[in-house]
Amino acid sequence: FGLSDLHGDGRVHEVTGPETMSGFGFELTFRLRREASETAPPTWPATLMQSLAKYVFQSGNTLCAGDHVSWHCALDNSESRIQHMLMAADAQLTTTTTPFGPVSFVQVVGICKEELLAAQRWNGPGVLDILKRLPVAGGPWLVTDMRRGENILELDPAAQEEVDRGIEEDGSNLSGVSARCSWSEFNQLFTPGESGGLATPPLSPHSDSEQIQAALKKGSLNTRSVLPPIKGQAERHGVDK
Repeated sequence: FGLSDLHGDGRVHEVTGPETMSGFGFELTFRLRREASETAPPTWPATLMQSLAKYVFQSGNTLCAGDHVSWHCALDNSESRIQHMLMAADAQLTTTTTPFGPVSFVQVVGICKEELLAAQRWNGPGVLDILKRLPVAGGPWLVTDMRRGENILELDPAAQEEVDRGIEEDGSNLSGVSARCSWSEFNQLFTPGESGGLATPPLSPHSDSEQIQAALKKGSLNTRSVLPPIKGQAERHGVDK
């Protein structure tokens, strides 16, 4: 999906040496349970991972093992309960070294709503450990089964106690959010005064003030929405770290 540097010539990612990570430093993988009637792999997992890769490119936020993605609809657009995702370190594909830096493999794991809530209130790695020990929920390879109808709390009565204990002892690892900040200096607004200090910025003329007040008053009386309501996938999907 191009998350790692495939070319090393700067066409997608900045040129780096072998000591720094290649591109974003990872690629996505997915393991799906094969249905008996299937003769060829479905294409929707590739589309799903392409959407995740697009998010990474647009936001600059990477996906790491233990992260969760709230999707709010079945991953294959069916009636499945598997409507969210956890990220895990791929158990088979380990970090590899390339001429353009190391690349790790992050596996997308489909989960239920209850499992997402457990990851949010506790942490992703703890929920992944429970999924690994339950063959029906994923097993050691964390295979996603879109027909799975029971969550880990229903499959293993001890899982609820384990999650509750983890919340009490560890708390939640959702301790922050990702953000990108920038700022600029506007020194031209201030000029030295006669006393050597900074003069105040020039005030708007009286006519300008009246125009601003009139515009604000007109806006407050306008009952129509400035922007149309946003619907569709942007309303349903969200990525949490």
